[in-house]
Amino acid sequence: MTISFFQRHRQSLLLGAILLLGLTLRLAYLYFNMQAPDFESPILDPQLNDYWARALISGDWTPPPHAENPHIAETPYGRPPAYPWLLAGIYFLFRNSYLAPRCIQILVGLVTILLVFLLGKKIFTPKVGIIAAFFMAVFWSPIYFEGELNSPPWEVLVMLSIAVLLLHWTSTSSRYALGSAALFLGLGILMRPNLLLPGLILLLWIFFYSLSKSKKIIHACRQILLFFVVSAAIISPVIIRNYYVAHEFIFVSYYGGINAYIGNNPDSPGTEAKVPDLYEISGVEKWNCFNYPGIVKGLGLSLGEKNFGFSEASHYFYRRAIQFWWEHPFEALKLSLKKAGLFWGPYEISDSKVVHYERSRSPVLAHLPRFSHLLIFIITGLAAWFLFRQERPPRSRGKVLLILLFAAGYFLSILPFFITERYRFPIIPLLLPFAGYAVVWGMGLVLQPSFQKLAALGAIFVFAFVTAFYSPLTYTPNLSTWHLHRGIAFAARGNPKAAQESFLSAISAKPDNDESYVQLGYLSVNAGEIEEAMEYYREALKINPVNFLAANNLGYEYFLQGNYQEAERLYRIAISRQPFFTLTLNNLGNTLLAMGEASGALASFEKALSINPKDPHARYNIANVYLQMRDFNKAIESYERAFEDQPFNPDIANNCGLAFSESGQLEEAIGWLNTALSLDPNYALAHLNLGKIYEDLGQLSTACHHFEAVLNTWPDHEEARQHVEAICVKKEDRSARTD
Repeated sequence: MTISFFQRHRQSLLLGAILLLGLTLRLAYLYFNMQAPDFESPILDPQLNDYWARALISGDWTPPPHAENPHIAETPYGRPPAYPWLLAGIYFLFRNSYLAPRCIQILVGLVTILLVFLLGKKIFTPKVGIIAAFFMAVFWSPIYFEGELNSPPWEVLVMLSIAVLLLHWTSTSSRYALGSAALFLGLGILMRPNLLLPGLILLLWIFFYSLSKSKKIIHACRQILLFFVVSAAIISPVIIRNYYVAHEFIFVSYYGGINAYIGNNPDSPGTEAKVPDLYEISGVEKWNCFNYPGIVKGLGLSLGEKNFGFSEASHYFYRRAIQFWWEHPFEALKLSLKKAGLFWGPYEISDSKVVHYERSRSPVLAHLPRFSHLLIFIITGLAAWFLFRQERPPRSRGKVLLILLFAAGYFLSILPFFITERYRFPIIPLLLPFAGYAVVWGMGLVLQPSFQKLAALGAIFVFAFVTAFYSPLTYTPNLSTWHLHRGIAFAARGNPKAAQESFLSAISAKPDNDESYVQLGYLSVNAGEIEEAMEYYREALKINPVNFLAANNLGYEYFLQGNYQEAERLYRIAISRQPFFTLTLNNLGNTLLAMGEASGALASFEKALSINPKDPHARYNIANVYLQMRDFNKAIESYERAFEDQPFNPDIANNCGLAFSESGQLEEAIGWLNTALSLDPNYALAHLNLGKIYEDLGQLSTACHHFEAVLNTWPDHEEARQHVEAICVKKEDRSARTD
């Protein structure tokens, strides 16, 4: 009875067991991942996704600490928007939980296991589908990426859905299947725009497949029109939105140009998101997903273009990439071959994180099959399918062609840019049916031995092993960067001790890691260890004399100590290297103001405001200059405009009240100072200013209340104490004598 049940439901039971295995591995990894420093403090690309998603919900687009404003809401999309939208929906439904997106992506991972099974079943046989699903369940990459706040799990879901739906369409001619495949392609392009190339290849395949079946061009044209229209309908709202905010044509996102130049320049290693001459052409030191608007502005200034836009910047970088191919074709071809070798090679190329160490130091991932392990079986299966035609499953040729064209299109869409594990991972699930075919074919040879075929199998397997694991190329993952990223995440998570240990480990791995010294400086400042912080900043400047962050931060500490000349010197070093860094311009302005150079301070603040009209400090600082110059009308106007941009800032409200008070407009002053207290009831300076006003008005009881409120939060405030002793104590003495 039991055997009969197992035989009747063997396929379902095996698939259920594979799903259970996949779920167990994913939950085990989730358990350890929850303890990772960046689980709730993402960095780089995941940080942007997290920031973007939360801003969509809250409406607060204030960038994270130490990050520039990416201006997402008012500019074309730099990164594809689909994943941040999706993440925002998850946050909205699950109250901003960092656990929820990982759990949902685990469910997505289980769905992709099922889709791999269906793909193998539709191309070959259910046995092949079962083996392919097993490989998907135990492959380390999907488990890892399902734990990241990034799009690869969803990209795989989209690509597998497209393949399965198109295979279903070939057997049923269902327009719903074809339209659904097009819908998934549109969504995929909104996650990864390079899917446009494999999408175009699929469009051609649909045309020729339809033509071969119906022998009617009109019928084939209808099929591709349906596919094109549905995909375009999904993509077009984003294109329209980009045009609406910038009056420029941007296809989904504007990073394509700079990514193309990263992958096609004389200094490109093909593996790093670095622009070799970025500072020379834009004045920006390094690029990341937060500071690209600054690159566009700097590039426009260097080219003498006042109204330089995002599409023009993208075209500029595309032209530089094409120019490299035109002027150095052999170097460009050599670089492309290198990238191709790295794509299919044994190395895990870093991107937002150093994934080699994420895998090798994970208690779960370190023991699971890697890209090269699966590639051995894929190559073996492909070779067996091509070499032994008589043993092919019936009617598999067209299906295999579809998958190979899709995979080739995806590979070619990555090749012009640069190679990372995140970009190559989605191709493996598409090819896993060939790995399953290799296992099933090999088992068949063992059960019905044929010396000739077994020898062929052995030769193919050895060839596949050598191809997958041995590469003439070299790649060394950066251990120092891995420790640095962990330290940044630990610091953001509020664990300074672990952060310090990570930064010191980063320096131990690479002694000239100036960024780690800057981060150690931040930690020391937060701990009140100012001398240690300044020494860390000095060490960073010793390693890299143009580290503008180290110069800015060291200058600020000198400013707080009253050493304005040294602060000014360091700020000017920072500005000479990074002229668009508005924080330093504001710091320089405050220093000049403290030195009595009001005109120089005003010029520095106005420059910061011209660079970023939404700068959170510049307009407020301009108002402070006018206040010091006793130009109260201009001060009040600037404070009011600054408060429009930051209506929750009590400092602005307090200083605006002070300006009204100094100009003799006491009623308006009281209103602004009360606004400051409504934002911060314990704001000592607002209480002090109100106390003085009420004292001048003769309302001594109210004045005493405010002076005492100052001492409640600032007990050693001498001016407030003098007022209390001069007014409040005497008032109490008079009251006592009257009684």
